[in-house]
Parts: sequence; C-alpha cells; structure tokens
Amino acid sequence: MVYRARAQRERQARRLTGKALPWIVAIVADTASGMDAPLRDHVLVNEARTELKGSIAAWLGLTVVTAVLAFEFVDRADPNGFAAWFATLSLLLIAWLAAWVRFMVRPPTDRAILAGWIPGAKAGMTLCNLATAGSVWVFLPVADPDLRALLLVLYAWYLIIQFAAATEATQVLGSAVVLLLGSLTAWLLAARPPYFLQLCLFLPLFGATLIAIRRFVREAVVRATTARVAADLARRELAQALASLERERDAKTQFIRAASHDLQQPLQAASLFLSRVRPQGRAPDQTASLSGLRKALDAARALVGVMLEHLKLESGAVEPDMTSVAASEIFERVLLTQRPAAAQAGLRVTTVGGRIRLRADPLLLARAVENLVANAIRHSGGRRVLLGARARYSEVTIWVMDDGRGVASGDETRIFAAFEQGASVGASGGFGLGLASAHGLVALMGGRCGLATPAGSGAAFYIRLPAHDAEARGLPCAA
Repeated sequence: MVYRARAQRERQARRLTGKALPWIVAIVADTASGMDAPLRDHVLVNEARTELKGSIAAWLGLTVVTAVLAFEFVDRADPNGFAAWFATLSLLLIAWLAAWVRFMVRPPTDRAILAGWIPGAKAGMTLCNLATAGSVWVFLPVADPDLRALLLVLYAWYLIIQFAAATEATQVLGSAVVLLLGSLTAWLLAARPPYFLQLCLFLPLFGATLIAIRRFVREAVVRATTARVAADLARRELAQALASLERERDAKTQFIRAASHDLQQPLQAASLFLSRVRPQGRAPDQTASLSGLRKALDAARALVGVMLEHLKLESGAVEPDMTSVAASEIFERVLLTQRPAAAQAGLRVTTVGGRIRLRADPLLLARAVENLVANAIRHSGGRRVLLGARARYSEVTIWVMDDGRGVASGDETRIFAAFEQGASVGASGGFGLGLASAHGLVALMGGRCGLATPAGSGAAFYIRLPAHDAEARGLPCAA
C-alpha cells in the first residue's frame, strides 16, 4: 500500500514537472516581444556593450567556482564525466577572456555586435548551461548529503546570477532553467534521495517564479527604455526646430543688415544730388541733379515696396480680387515700370500673346510679373527678355524668358525661398525677395509659379493661371 502511494506521488510529480517546463519556455519566448525591431536593436546594442564590459566580474566568479569544484571532485567523480565538464568550462573561460580583451582593445560596431557578438555570447551562455546541467550527473551521485545541499545552493545561485546579471541582449535564462532544473529533476526522480518528490515539485515552481519576475522586470525596462528613446527623439526634434529658427533668425538678420545698407545708398545719393540743386545753378547741372535724385528716390521706393510686399504676404493681409483680364493689360503695366531699367541695362523687352485673357487679380499678377522681369533685368546678364502668354486647355501660361546666364544647377527650387539668391547673382545685390514674392502672389491667386528648362541658354520663368472662361480652381503652387 505504501509502495503504491509512493508510485502515485512519483507519477504526479512527473506529470506536474512535464506541465511546468513548457510553461516556463512560453514565458521566456514572450519576454522580449514588447518592442518594435529598430528600438529593440538599439536597446540590445547598448545593453550588450554595458554587459560585455562588466562581464569580467562574472568571469572571475565562474573561474573561482570552477576551481573549487574541480579541487573537490577531481578524485571522487567519474573520470570521463569530470574531464568532459572541466574541459568544456576551461575552453569557455579561455574564449570568454579572449573575447573580453578583444572587445576592450577594439570595440566593435553596432552592426558587428548584432551580427556576431550577441549570438556568440548567447552560444557561450548556452554552452555554460549545458556544462552546468551535465555537472548534476557528475557531482551529485558521489556527494554526501551535506555536499549535495551545498551543490543545490550553488545551482540556485547560478540561476539567480543569470537572472540578475544577464541583459535582454545575451540572457538565456529560459534555457538555463529548463536545462539545469530539468537535469536536477531527472536526477532526483532517478536517485530518489530523501524529499525528492517535494524537491521535484519545488524546482519547476522556483524556475517559473524566476522567469515570471524576470518578465515583470523586463516589461518595466521596456516601458522605461521606450520613454527614454521617445524623450531623446523629442530632444532631437526640438534641437532641429531650434536650429531652423536660428537659421531663419540669421537670414532675417542678414536681410535687415542688407536692407539698411541698400536703403542708405539711394537715400545718400538723393541727399547728395539735392545738395547740388541751387537756386542760381546752371540749367544743365540742375537737370542732371534732379534726374539723379529722381532715380535714387525711385530705387529707394522700389526697395521699400519689395519689403512691404513680403511682409504683407507673410502676414496674410493680401486678398486677391479675381477677374477676367487681358494679358496685354498686365504687359503694359509691367513695361511702364520696367522698360526704363531694361533700357539702362541694355536689354530689349518684347511681348507676344497679349490678346489672351485669363482670370487673375490684375494688380497682384502685374506685381508678380514685374518681379520676374526685374529679376531678369538685374541678374540674367542677357540682351533680350521675352514676355509672352500662351493658352492651353483651361490654363494660361505667362512666360518671362531671357537669353542670359541662366540659373545654376541646384538653385531651381531654392531661389523661390525668402532671403535666398542664386549662386550666379554675384554683386548685383537685392534681398532675395523678388522671386519669393512672385511665388507667394501667384499662390494667392490659385496658380503655379516656377522655373522651366529653357530650349537654349538663359532662364524661363512661368506663371500658370486659369483661363478667363475656366472655373477658378485651387491649383497647388509648385516652384
């Protein structure tokens, strides 16, 4: 009767052990599932670097324990089993020390850590687990009860050290629990020492508790790491935003510096010409002085107009009044203001397609075309400027083309930004607001303003707006 009850308890222990070990493995498999791949790789690399640097302490501890056990069991244990255990741990300790020295002397890259160092560390830990699990069958059969108790304490210490020291990068706690506790349970069932049934029930519970606590701690680490990475990302985005604001501030500072310089020149010239106008002066001198004064004041007024126009666009104070207008009306306004500057620069401005009609705000469109023509006169270095209109389907395209030096490669988009100028501008001056203003004015009217590839030399700027009989549509402005 006693034997039957004992056999029943043994079967129950085997059944509970068989159910507990797969559950332990399932817990371990789910431990690292709380991160996405990029974040997990980032965390693994950082943890691996920290762990590998400090692993020399674990190496020293394992070396001391190995030496003590070897001294204690060299004459007791089975020679073959002892030799296999000792050779395995000796090779592992030598490779571990060599890897640590290599890591400290020549730190590997992140890619090398992910591809080689982490798998290698896990392989070494698994080999250590196998050797430790095998030592159960080498040491326990020849140990007296007191030494067996000490060995059980050492095995528990081994698992706790893995629990506490190993990071997510290299931890193989699941294999350690399954291999070591499985080996202990199997030996207990085979040797049947005192209280073996109780121990067989306790060991899986002990391992499951370790892994469950490990999982809880790991989830807390995942949350903390995710929060830290999110904070780092926010700091980087803030730094980029601050850098962008600083660039804008520098651009505006440069703009103000240039404005103060360029405004002072025509005003100073106006003051000089005015000082030469005397009531009793000669007529030719008076005429030249008044002409110079007029030009200087016109230049100052133009500069102030560009700045005010840009400020109005930025503040959203400009509202377009869309109507049907002939291209010739726009061209006449542009020629009225730009032909004198073109003549002075030695450029000839011609127009084509003036009979075409389109929907636009006449004042805003004339100002945008003026900016494009003024840009060609001031910066192209050519001899001719063509101002034309062409209707195609439901759109009208206004072209401003010159035969000058063109726009440098890479500047096609940048020149439409405020306070930006092309690389070929040189010393011709300006604030870098004319093209940006044209871009903004056309966008207000629902059109597109940009730079096309010319058929020959020079530059070809365009403005596209709806034709006079087309329904007004919100077309994106593309530079």
